[in-house]
Amino acid sequence: MKKEDWGSKIITKVDTNLASAKDKDIRFFRIDEFKRNIKRVGEFSTSCGYCSRQKLDIGEVVETIAEAVDVPGSKRREYDRLISRLSIHMRKEHGFYPPFYFTYFYSFYGFIAGAFLGYMMFLFIPANTEAMFSIGFASCLVVGYIWGTRKDQKIRLTEKLM
Repeated sequence: MKKEDWGSKIITKVDTNLASAKDKDIRFFRIDEFKRNIKRVGEFSTSCGYCSRQKLDIGEVVETIAEAVDVPGSKRREYDRLISRLSIHMRKEHGFYPPFYFTYFYSFYGFIAGAFLGYMMFLFIPANTEAMFSIGFASCLVVGYIWGTRKDQKIRLTEKLM
């Protein structure tokens, strides 16, 4: 069986098993992301040992995915763990990232650096303390946001968006 055939066969089975599921549940349980990761696992399984091992787990979860979506319990936990493992693996090993990943990441660190820079300016330039803190804070936050946005644009251009 070709790698494309495995992925499309599993995705068809997911669609069949979830034919009666609500759109709200499909979005909440990240079924579209799961299907994209199934396709990627099929593509990378020949060169990545982890991806080839995950094919078995994916097959087991797909058989009970309707129960996982409809009924809380062990099947839902298995599905949640699988989709988390797949997402982390795709991000770390294959370079696929969620939308706005770097924007949020760099904005957070810009927030931290801005608070530190603002505090330093607050200490060393006592004439206008609140303004110095605000300038340092805002400037680092904006730089982090712009830097993250540019990196996210590169991810979109290379089609590595999860």
